[in-house]
Amino acid sequence: MTAPDTPSRLETIPAYVLSAITTLLWVACVLPSGTLAQPDLNEDWATPLHREPILLVPALLLLIAVPTACTISRYRRGMRGVLASTDAFVMCYTGIALLAEGLANDLQTLIGIVLLFAVGALSILEAIRCTRQTPPDDMGHSMAGLRLALCIMVLVVPMSLLIEPNVERASLLAPFVFVAISAAGARLARDMRGLRRTAALLQLLLAMHLVVTIRYTIYRAEPTLADVNMAGRVTMGLCLVVAGFALLQLLLLMRPRKTTAGALDGTEAAQPATG
Repeated sequence: MTAPDTPSRLETIPAYVLSAITTLLWVACVLPSGTLAQPDLNEDWATPLHREPILLVPALLLLIAVPTACTISRYRRGMRGVLASTDAFVMCYTGIALLAEGLANDLQTLIGIVLLFAVGALSILEAIRCTRQTPPDDMGHSMAGLRLALCIMVLVVPMSLLIEPNVERASLLAPFVFVAISAAGARLARDMRGLRRTAALLQLLLAMHLVVTIRYTIYRAEPTLADVNMAGRVTMGLCLVVAGFALLQLLLLMRPRKTTAGALDGTEAAQPATG
């Protein structure tokens, strides 16, 4: 069994800070971001989390949990389990949200939801297998290739089959792009550093999603805000800080790791026995 691959302190600090700042961002999202233009509405409509819960909750949850999970993972099997669990959450959450919103009212969307649950089920099976494989650093057989193939199959469907007047289906493709990147990284990575880079890229995508969603929620979404208060500006600033730390984490992981004569990629060479 190889020694566990431990991230350096320089790589660990941004991950924990990212998780902590996202927690603060969650708190900021439950505060009123301004004054409603329609004063007769409930004040809850001025809070970002009440205005766009379906888009904000999954990204906030993942950006709190995933950085810490990736940092404490020491073996490739554990990192693969983190990536598979993230994929399962994204796919199943999206499918349930679409069903709850009553959007499965045409054949194309219904097929998309079925595929969401199919990829989610494969991701759940992969996560379960990662908890049972031994030894802990054994990559073994992975379902990442099958998940990647299904996602690519959806993404290469001609847009003429998806586009329909007054029907929004573009959001169906976003989870498949996310899982395609995750599955490709899990399939192609040959060491822990490659898996951590994949996870960091996914976290950066989630952070960018938060920036776009929160900006739209505060400044553009209905019901409109007559003005944006200090809480709204702090919320917008925090999501930019989250994106900055997600980018910093990825850049640090992209740097080549320094090696010594007795260590390579965090694994110390075996020392000869002395008599």
